[in-house]
Amino acid sequence: MASAPKNMATHTEFAPSEGKPENVELSEGAPTIDEETNRRLLRKIDMRLMPVMCFTYALQYYDKALLSQAAIFGLRDDLGIQDGLKYSWVSLIFYFGYIAGCYPISWLSQRFSIRKVCPIICFLWAIVVICTPACTNYAGMLVNRFMLGLIESGVSPAFMLCTGMWYTHSEQVFRSSLWYSFSGGSNIISPLINYGLGHITGGSMHPWQYMYLIAGLATLLWSVALWFIFPGSPEEAHGFTPEERSMLLERVRANNAGSENRHFKWYQMREALLSYHFWLIFLLSTLSSIGSGAVTTFGSIIFNGMGFSTFQSLLLNMPIGALAFICVLGSGYIGRRVPNARLHVVSGACVPVILGSCLIWRLPSSERAARIVGFYLINFFSSAWVQCIAMGTSSVAGHTKKATMAAGTFIGYSLGNIIGPLTFDA
Repeated sequence: MASAPKNMATHTEFAPSEGKPENVELSEGAPTIDEETNRRLLRKIDMRLMPVMCFTYALQYYDKALLSQAAIFGLRDDLGIQDGLKYSWVSLIFYFGYIAGCYPISWLSQRFSIRKVCPIICFLWAIVVICTPACTNYAGMLVNRFMLGLIESGVSPAFMLCTGMWYTHSEQVFRSSLWYSFSGGSNIISPLINYGLGHITGGSMHPWQYMYLIAGLATLLWSVALWFIFPGSPEEAHGFTPEERSMLLERVRANNAGSENRHFKWYQMREALLSYHFWLIFLLSTLSSIGSGAVTTFGSIIFNGMGFSTFQSLLLNMPIGALAFICVLGSGYIGRRVPNARLHVVSGACVPVILGSCLIWRLPSSERAARIVGFYLINFFSSAWVQCIAMGTSSVAGHTKKATMAAGTFIGYSLGNIIGPLTFDA
């Protein structure tokens, strides 16, 4: 590297891969971060941020995906949504709410800070879930699901922003895959919880109503805890010394990863919307998420339709969660270790999805085991999708531009989840 100008200082940064330094030029007076200091800071960030984000995302996915498990415990009969596309609409209207709320709530996260907005979002969606057992007809359930999507729409974009504020580009792929993998993690635990709740008989409520009530109360309690423990941005997080805060900001500033900025900049939003990068990520997000609509909405129903009992169908969801967990973390690990591998991972992950869809489509009903394997293979969509999450923010600088990219990525995700359920009919 050429010698630095007099007003610049040489600094050690960790962009290409974690633990491998690269010399970059920073302004005079910036704190020096050597390799050991960087590792210590990274461990401390992970310990304070990742458990909170992972558990929050697990709860969010649990509440969203509960519909599929509740459907085989009387929900469709009680609400009169057995015929035609009614059940599909109960699922996909969630994503219309998601699209409606994605940009406004992303703006709120920027205007009032992620640390405050995320716990409030968590509290509000808990109230919606608690109110779900009160739904008595198709129209009421549509309103409930729309509101759930509207409120939950802010969680994923906010987490993408939070990841961008705390981590350098090379660190973001694996951390994004880590918190997103808990969507699969929740699908390992939730069937066991609902297996027990499904055995409740008598009383004034049906098993599916107990499932929603317990899920809502758990989320409500977590929202209160989240207000006190969610770190938010490096500028306001507890547990860091002033020197560490300075180094935290310098890590991401030197890497052009961005820090929190409360001012919405219209020119950054315009730049994002006019870039081909935005629209290609949007397209990849949409196409890779179509399988999600099938898996999330119809998993238990498909198993039930193959001849399994209600409780067997519920437990057959557990491998879906385990496979999603492995696919997401595996995708993140490859993206972290192999340079320029993101688009190759997206392409490769599509092959098992296509194969699984063909197995379900063409095999006779007598080949039940092979059809189950085919359904499980569709879960490889998550390997592609998590790369879209990372690409959505790691390649741009500027807080408003990151927020725009994050929201656009999840609008594409929502469109894919709208298309998926429409491929099914009762």
